[in-house]
This record gives sequence, structure tokens and C-alpha cells, in this order.
Amino acid sequence: MDPTACYREMLASLQDNDVEAAREHARNLRRWLDRGGFCPQGQSLEDVTARLFEVLRSTAPVAQLDS
Repeated sequence: MDPTACYREMLASLQDNDVEAAREHARNLRRWLDRGGFCPQGQSLEDVTARLFEVLRSTAPVAQLDS
């Protein structure tokens, strides 16, 4: 896992409005960090964690209501 590449791909996916890809990258990076992996180069754990939370929250699937 290259956390720096994953983080960049997540951000690029957001810019491209590819929320599914952005969410997948965020989930992968979160799992990596949860298992003790290192942060993306040049980023603090606090900043990365906040950004991941934001991405995961904003890309969460919307529950569909049955009529």
C-alpha cells in the first residue's frame, strides 16, 4: 500500500466527482492507518483523519426510502 498515492487518488476522484472511487480510496487508507500504517508523505495524522472522515461522511450511500 502506498498511502501517498492512495490519498492523491482519493482527492483526484473527488475532483472528478467519482464519489464511489473516492470512498473506496478513503476506506482503504483508513484501514491502512487503523492497522498501524504510516501517513501519506507530508501529511499529519490529524489532517488525514479529518479529511477521511469528511470524505466518508460526504460519500456515504443515501438510504433509499420505499414509497
